[in-house]
Amino acid sequence: MPKPRPDSTEAARMDGPAFARLRAALSKSRKELAELLGLSLKAVESYEQGWRKVPAHVERVMYYLLFKLGSDDTRPASPCWTAMRCPEERRELCVAYLAKEGSYCWFFTGRLCAGAKGPSGTGASAKGGLAGCYSCKVFAGLLAKAGVA
Repeated sequence: MPKPRPDSTEAARMDGPAFARLRAALSKSRKELAELLGLSLKAVESYEQGWRKVPAHVERVMYYLLFKLGSDDTRPASPCWTAMRCPEERRELCVAYLAKEGSYCWFFTGRLCAGAKGPSGTGASAKGGLAGCYSCKVFAGLLAKAGVA
């Protein structure tokens, strides 16, 4: 799993080796993954080699496919808003809660977790992007269950 960069204001991003590991976990060739994601073969190769950064939307789709195509064991025991103990007022501001998608909150919110925000709206997710997801017990649990943590 790519490690968040605490000294950077840019969101932590999936690196080439992590992209390659997820592709392997999906049991897809580079060509198959390119077709599945609507990318060129050269783009997939460039992400894996580290020549190009993996765009955030591609990263999210990769994780979504990994968790969705995995077994039912990859779902968390409870929705994210329960696991994170989000108060009702925060839940009402969260697209994952409104869509009742507590297993895939990080996918639907674009890494802007309403539960991780502090009272002033500044928290790990507001400043660190995916760093907030990587430190979230719901997302980390999904990665562990999928065997890529």
